Amino acid sequence: MDLTLPQQIYLCTYAFKKSKFPATLLQFRGQRVRAAALTELVLSGQAETDGRRVRALGGQSPTDPFLASVWEELHARTPKKWMALVHNTAHTAEKPIENQLTAAGIIEEKTGRTLSLLGGSRVVLRREEEARAVQQALRTRVTATPDPSTLPLAQVALPVIALEGDATMGVVLDRSERRTYKNTIEALAKKFDREIPGLRKALSNSVLSSRAVGGGWS
Repeated sequence: MDLTLPQQIYLCTYAFKKSKFPATLLQFRGQRVRAAALTELVLSGQAETDGRRVRALGGQSPTDPFLASVWEELHARTPKKWMALVHNTAHTAEKPIENQLTAAGIIEEKTGRTLSLLGGSRVVLRREEEARAVQQALRTRVTATPDPSTLPLAQVALPVIALEGDATMGVVLDRSERRTYKNTIEALAKKFDREIPGLRKALSNSVLSSRAVGGGWS
């Protein structure tokens, strides 16, 4: 299955060592999913930015329903600031992605009662190979790329959005690895900022503002 960037970001929060989507990894995933969708729109030529504001391009929405919903939001009232686009409706962003991945047979929602809110998501992974492929792609782009500036934006976006502003994405790269490859991660971020100025900063600010009030949405 060809996964959209928002779907890839969702699957990056699966912890194989724990065989679940841990609660700590669900924080701020909504913001990341929104940022991923906006990146897809820029990549496809359906949105553009001046660094502060974003506007929709073209007259036809994307075929993917979630990307279409974000494009239509832009199209209805443009231009809009990055922060508002990433942050304001992040709490609603994950459910459409869950529905898509469930329809594809990649995940499934648990039935029955959840004993603890700290246990993690009610969603279970059914096709591990999909999540492994995404997480391995992220690792490879960080650990095996001699010159990050040579990567196309489509490949840069996954590690940049997944790793921005929050160390809980350590299921893919632990803290030691993040230190080892700090320069590569920074180079990837600079490449992303040149291509889509303002978006990464908005994602970082959204994460910080949500953390200040006790965490993100899950």
